[in-house]
Amino acid sequence: MMISVSKLTSLGLFALLLSGCSGLIPDKPQRQTGIEYNWQEQIPRLSDSEKKRILDLTDYDELDELVKDTLAANFDLRQTALRLKEQQLLAQNSHATRQPELNLQLDSQRIQEQTINTHPYNSHNLVLNLNWELDVWGRLADASLATDAETEALKADFTAAQNSLTARVIQSWIDLSLRQQIINSEQQRVKSLQNTEAVIKDRFRNGLGQLADLESARVATAQALASLASVRQSQQEAIRQLAQLRGINSNQIKLKLDAVPQIQTPPVALPATVLGQRPDLIAAYHRVLASDLQTSVSHKQLLPSFNLMANLSQNQPQFSDLLSGSSAWSLLGRMTAPLFNAGRLKRDAKIAELQAERSYLVYQQTLVNALNEVEITLSREHSLNQQQQLLTQAKNHAQVSLQYYQARYQDGLADILDLLNAQQTAFDSKIQLLQAQQARLTNRVTLALALGMGV
Repeated sequence: MMISVSKLTSLGLFALLLSGCSGLIPDKPQRQTGIEYNWQEQIPRLSDSEKKRILDLTDYDELDELVKDTLAANFDLRQTALRLKEQQLLAQNSHATRQPELNLQLDSQRIQEQTINTHPYNSHNLVLNLNWELDVWGRLADASLATDAETEALKADFTAAQNSLTARVIQSWIDLSLRQQIINSEQQRVKSLQNTEAVIKDRFRNGLGQLADLESARVATAQALASLASVRQSQQEAIRQLAQLRGINSNQIKLKLDAVPQIQTPPVALPATVLGQRPDLIAAYHRVLASDLQTSVSHKQLLPSFNLMANLSQNQPQFSDLLSGSSAWSLLGRMTAPLFNAGRLKRDAKIAELQAERSYLVYQQTLVNALNEVEITLSREHSLNQQQQLLTQAKNHAQVSLQYYQARYQDGLADILDLLNAQQTAFDSKIQLLQAQQARLTNRVTLALALGMGV
């Protein structure tokens, strides 16, 4: 078969046009998405047999149920899940743009021509239209990949929200448990001061001591009762906040708060392993990919687009005859190219480049934040460990001192103010130790979250 010179010329011009336009597509930027880093703190390394979930750090079945119920009912998390479903549907729509579009059109009309001796007649037209944009430059493919990357980012966002909510529930449980221990200590303080008042009354009846001693003891008791009321109010507020996370309005909680919770220290892996499982960093990385692909889409909007259109139609006076007889068809290839738009498309491409650069900066910031979070929580774990040991020693010494002054006061060898100071120091030391335990356990959960441990 011979090909005419005009056809060869047309093909040559078309090939030249394609090669010239392809030079307008910018190269994909090379971005550094890793970092060389070593932990500054001396820490245990993660082995394959180590636990990977935050809940694995504690063996408390009721807490597992609480977390499960909260994840199912929390309103914020459910909204995040809906946003993810919306994005998945948008991604499916983006993929659909690469496929041919087929439409069916049916027109029926009654026509009266403006001529003599003519009668109205019916006209029924059935048309089948096919429209397909040829993705010569890969613009539609890049747009689909961009939506896929954004979908992956939202999946990571959902995982991060789940992990964060899990950590908040566990930390709320720690907070409630340790505050209950503080409430118990405050109650013991009040009982101890009331016993001191009874001792003062007995000594006064026996002609020992002064009535002013009783007033001093009553002042201390009133202050202890006020402190107890404040802690109880904080406990009720914390219970309601936990209920709000669970999507309910109640001040009831099924957890037992009569013991100090135990949270294991999370094992730490190498930096690359840690960062690879953090969902916030995964989300930031996929948004960098999505932004780069959107930049490519914006640049390819400057290039010509190619469409293939086919039309199959049939016109009959009777509706029942539409699917019989011969049909008319047409096939059209169309190329459109932007010529003048006041620089709008170029500015759109430049905006896309700036947005991609901003996404990359967000990724880098997220990376640095992730490293700092791990370092800070590791350092805090060591510091709180030292504080807990020192406060344990202080509590023990304060208890010995209290016993000493109680004996001396009963023997009439010590002043009431010395005894009251010893009581305050003993109970304050116990409460400070409980607060340090609370801070340390809460920090362990924060460390687990920083390491990418989740549900």
